[in-house]
Order: sequence, then structure tokens, then C-alpha cells
Amino acid sequence: MRRRKKRGGSEVEINLAAMLDMAFQLLAFFILTFRPAPIEGHLQLHMPPPVPLTNVAQEIDKENTEGQGVNEAFLTKLDLYLFSDGSGDISRIAVGSRSQFVVKGKLTAEKLDTLSSSIGAFFGPDSDFDRVQLVVDKRLRYDNLMRVIDVCTQQKLANGEPLLRISFVDLLNPDTE
Repeated sequence: MRRRKKRGGSEVEINLAAMLDMAFQLLAFFILTFRPAPIEGHLQLHMPPPVPLTNVAQEIDKENTEGQGVNEAFLTKLDLYLFSDGSGDISRIAVGSRSQFVVKGKLTAEKLDTLSSSIGAFFGPDSDFDRVQLVVDKRLRYDNLMRVIDVCTQQKLANGEPLLRISFVDLLNPDTE
């Protein structure tokens, strides 16, 4: 029977300095070559003017001799009211007036088409609207809001340009309807 010869107690040594050097090189490589994805759905958002919208009588145009007396900036935005149910889904959507509902119930593809055609009717060839103001219930979930924003950005202005001017306002007293 043959006996194996025991080797001297030499163990395998790991060169930690080389491993650390390689780790820092990889870290530097990934940091320097990282390119974040472009911002998804970039929108040019405009906040409402800092004057109360309910007191339009103060905005009298001094040069206007026809007696209309309303600042033109208030007439170019279309209000879109988004009401939410308790779970964060959309319960109703009103275009133009808070009480004229275009969509009732959860958003489906058909209801989004109805909303798109309703908004599109306001942006016809002789329309003065150039922006949309979303009056949003605070309880509304973000994914539902983004679906409505997608519908808005698909609209065309009277001059053929896409609608990109969207502003947001919190809905006061959402349960009064």
C-alpha cells in the first residue's frame, strides 16, 4: 500500500490588494459610463396665476372700451375636473364646468376615447384655448392622473401644435358633488 506524502502546511493565499484594486476599477467604470434614461413624458407645466380665480372683476382691462372687463389669460385655459372615489380611482371627469360630467366610473379604453373627443371639441379651429388646467382630487392615484394627462397631450391646438401646457390645481370640497 502506498502512502501519500503530506505536503507542508502551505495554504492558498488570496491577494486581497489585487481584488480591491479590481473592485475599485469596476466601480469607477460603472460610475463613469452610467447614462440615466431620459425623463419619461416630459411636460411643460404652467402653474395658475397667483391671483384668486374667483375674483375676476379685479382683472379689468383698462384699454378695453367694449365693457368685457375680463383678463384674456383666464379665457385661454380649459378646466378639467377629476373626482376620485375612496380607493383612488377616477369616479367622474367633468370638462369645462364642474357639474357637466363627461365620464362616470372607472376609466376604460372607451371612456378614455369619450374623454379625448370631449376635450378635442374644445380645441377646434376657432378655439381660444391653449392650455388645460387639471383640477385634481387629492385622493386620486398617480397612474389614473397620468392616463388623463396622456389623453390631454394627444390633443392638437387650433394651430396644429400638440397641447403641452398643463397645470394642476387641488380640487376643493370634492365631496360636494
